[in-house]
Amino acid sequence: MKYSFQDFTNNRKNKFGQLALWYILALCTVATVIIIGQVLIQKHLSSQQSDSRIVNIAGRQRMLSQKIAKLALQLEDTLASGTHEKLSEELAATTRLWQKSHLALRVGDPEMHLPGNNSQAIDSMFRSIEKHHVAIYESAETLAGWQQSKRSSGAELTTLVHTILANEGLFLIGMDKIVYQYDLEAKQKVNSLSQMEYMLLAISLLVIFLEVVFIFRPTARQVSKTMGKLIESEKQAIKMTKEISAIYSSLEKSYEQLAKVNEPDDMPRVWARADKGGNVSWMSNTLQHITGLQNARSLRICDLFPGAGLGDDFMDELVEVISNHENWSGQVWIKQGGHEYWVEVTICPVLNLGNEVGEVLVIATDITGRKHAEQDMYRKNRNEIETRINQQKYRSVLILEGQEEERKRLAMDIHDGIGQHLTSLKFQIEGIDPEECEINARKLAEIKAQLSDTIKEVRRVTFNLKPTVLGDYGLASGLRMFVSEISKYSELKINFTNPGHLTDRFSQRLENNVFRIVQEAINNAIKYAKAGLIDVSIMKTKEELLIVVKDDGVGFDPSQLHDVGIASGSGFFNMYERTAYINGKLEIDSVPGKGTRVELRVPVKPSANNGSGE
Repeated sequence: MKYSFQDFTNNRKNKFGQLALWYILALCTVATVIIIGQVLIQKHLSSQQSDSRIVNIAGRQRMLSQKIAKLALQLEDTLASGTHEKLSEELAATTRLWQKSHLALRVGDPEMHLPGNNSQAIDSMFRSIEKHHVAIYESAETLAGWQQSKRSSGAELTTLVHTILANEGLFLIGMDKIVYQYDLEAKQKVNSLSQMEYMLLAISLLVIFLEVVFIFRPTARQVSKTMGKLIESEKQAIKMTKEISAIYSSLEKSYEQLAKVNEPDDMPRVWARADKGGNVSWMSNTLQHITGLQNARSLRICDLFPGAGLGDDFMDELVEVISNHENWSGQVWIKQGGHEYWVEVTICPVLNLGNEVGEVLVIATDITGRKHAEQDMYRKNRNEIETRINQQKYRSVLILEGQEEERKRLAMDIHDGIGQHLTSLKFQIEGIDPEECEINARKLAEIKAQLSDTIKEVRRVTFNLKPTVLGDYGLASGLRMFVSEISKYSELKINFTNPGHLTDRFSQRLENNVFRIVQEAINNAIKYAKAGLIDVSIMKTKEELLIVVKDDGVGFDPSQLHDVGIASGSGFFNMYERTAYINGKLEIDSVPGKGTRVELRVPVKPSANNGSGE
């Protein structure tokens, strides 16, 4: 049976590709709306500053025209008495400022920051008062230079003053209309911009709504379907397990006939001793004779049975059973030097006074004679059953591999899809300025807070599902990424140092267990230490790998470590178990009030290249 997710994968890629295209279009739309809004607002602010200055200068023109009339009357009275010089200078200066302001209002003046882009209505008003403006200007100029021109006719002086007074009233009426028109046009601009802002806000909210409907809802449905696939795969795996169990039951019934076989078995003997991590410390002469093994110090329990095919998976299971203070029993086939042996093996833990595993005994019984008799009697039946079992195992392995692959894909989809969409949506919402609507502002603030929490949760779940950087780039990169991620979601400062720039790769077993030990140490510091700073460092010598996790927290009494056991649920127990499994050494030093230091040393073999194993 072949179990494949290829069609399902291609279908998901097409769907997520379409969602990504819609997302890009929505993002471009929101960005365009934001840019247009900013341009309009900046343009309005600049225009509003100009409008305010224009209104002020236009209002000042009314004052200056009145001042010119007043100075003209005063100058007429003082020319006869000869005290006119200051008044003449003041009239000349006032007239020049009045004339300059008038021209600036009409055609613009960079020095006065006036654009001169008047509407047709205002230009028409300026033309209607132009003759009054010219009459006042010419009369005031003449009057200001009266003494210098050496004129003596009092009638001509009176005529100039009367001309100014006659046109001043009409000029004031015209300027009143101009000032009112300037103010009216400024208010119209403000109202227009306000309507534009409302329209841009409505467009932004519409785009966000469309993103929710056409992007996030389909994504959520896709994730739900993926979870359904995973659940269905698990059901199939359970079904396969039941089928295998039924086959084994049939096998047990078949072997009930073996009672007729009366081959005597050897007496049980202690073949080897090991520590709780499965590392052999002593072998019996019988085991050395059967297997040809000599040096026990470099072996694990799985290595005691050459040809049996036992490896890391067997050791994982064995360490877990021993840690639970239980025995492991089974029949093992050994092939060495052209000879075959069957042995009944029982591996049991020996507890010390602290009710902890002190050492492990490997007790074996030679059942080769009985097994040969069984094989002769039921060879055909056994071959048939083993064929069925292998078929079922193969099917189960394919399903389990599909489950794992789907979990990885789910983690990737959540991170690359939902996480990025929610992050971008958060930025888009932050760009909206709903100052004119308090209700919308409150709702958007709540949405931003919820989205921030969702983004953190998605990233945390994704990273915990599978730290892919550990498999892709190795232990040092995996720890660096973990420290970086955990720093984002906690209030602590966490530093990672790699002074030797370690890039070596080790066996998957070593990298996974070291990573989990460091992960447990950091999590303990965050949960219980109340630390402000955590330092993580990694370095490698010729013979060992050294990892240190140090915090400045409250610390604890080291005597508590003597009570660590599996029943307590302490994270320290898992750390010690994993350390023993990879033949490492774990030291935890702590002083109440002065923090905790966790030091892990793991022996590694010298490697000819950076891609070697453990």
